[in-house]
Amino acid sequence: MIQDPSNDLTFIVYNTPKPPKYIKINKKLMKILIFIIPVITIFSIGFSVITSFYMKRKLEKARSQEPEIILSLKNEKEELQSEIKILQESNQILTKKISLGGVQISQGSSANLMTLFTTPLGFEDKQSDDLAKLDNMTNDNLQDKVLFKFDILNNTPNGQKLAGYITVVQYHRNGISYFPQYDLSVDSPGLEFSKGESFTVSRFRPVIAEFPKPNGTNVWYKVFIFSRTGNLLAYKKAGPFQLN
Repeated sequence: MIQDPSNDLTFIVYNTPKPPKYIKINKKLMKILIFIIPVITIFSIGFSVITSFYMKRKLEKARSQEPEIILSLKNEKEELQSEIKILQESNQILTKKISLGGVQISQGSSANLMTLFTTPLGFEDKQSDDLAKLDNMTNDNLQDKVLFKFDILNNTPNGQKLAGYITVVQYHRNGISYFPQYDLSVDSPGLEFSKGESFTVSRFRPVIAEFPKPNGTNVWYKVFIFSRTGNLLAYKKAGPFQLN
């Protein structure tokens, strides 16, 4: 009589002098174990190799970037030290101006230039020191706005950073426009230098002053560069520029 195939494998284990042991293992389970264990082993080895390679590359990359990080931190430290020096110098100048008291402004060209501004305490015209130069003035006409561009050049004798505020006044047929945009009032009829665009420049800094495009055919500009303490460092007129 032919018997149906068994689902189990039977093993008899002899361990003399102990009695033999009878072990029965399911065929399907045994096949699964024989297949899965090598697959898991191969996968684990492959995963370990890939992980090890990836971590090695990350470590090498971190080591190669270490000088860049150190350089970046060094530059950041120098920037902060320069800012601290500028603030300390500004504080000393302001302290001196306050101790003198009142507004000190000479008559003549300086007084005429400052008619648009509320004159700062202890104002001084420092144009003759030639600390800042204005160059490369151009005017771009777009559909609904005008871009007045120029460069601020740092001309300090010891090459230290120059910091302050920028105000640009645009003249046109219908009146005057300001950069940055400025709303004058009865209580505050004059421009304030400290509400200009803040800047810090090591060598040169490009500036783009944006204005709404006025009606008319031409525009003119006056550029005022003030120090952090309100002294006039540079002034220049430009134009006329023709509008499209």
